[in-house]
Amino acid sequence: MSVGSRAERAGAPSIGPAVPAWTIGALGLVAGVVGSVVVIGASGWLVVAVVLAVAAALLPRGPFAALLVVQLALAGLDGTSLVVLVLTTHLVLATGLLWAWMPRTARVQLRALLPSALRFIAVQIGAQAVAFVVVGRFGDAGPVGGIWLAVAGAVALLALAVGLFVPTLLGVGDDTER
Repeated sequence: MSVGSRAERAGAPSIGPAVPAWTIGALGLVAGVVGSVVVIGASGWLVVAVVLAVAAALLPRGPFAALLVVQLALAGLDGTSLVVLVLTTHLVLATGLLWAWMPRTARVQLRALLPSALRFIAVQIGAQAVAFVVVGRFGDAGPVGGIWLAVAGAVALLALAVGLFVPTLLGVGDDTER
């Protein structure tokens, strides 16, 4: 005989495998701290980055995640840890956005996180590929390679916005015969 969870014994429906919402903020915190250690290394700026990562986890609606991303991007301009830099900045922002709009005591179904995880993986594949190409082309240019990476990223974001949002705004493909 299976006893089940406390919620099931109280008559609540089973929601499937779930995690506490705070684990999403904790994932962003771990990503921010580990990424900062790898990208920045041991220096006074590491302390600032860790403080920003903690603040981003505690106050996800604040500017702290964005400030951490800017600090990591400036520290990673030489491109030594570009893969970690791209992964860390994306993971900090993605978890911060999810964590910012969840009730603190909520439980989140793993099934509900699947679309976000797939979107994260798709963007990472594209971003890492662009970074690989730009560093391969401009890698020996020092900080200039980092600037070209930023330009390529901005162009890719603009193309994504045009490809996704313009058709939505223009109503392309809407069923108007209702």
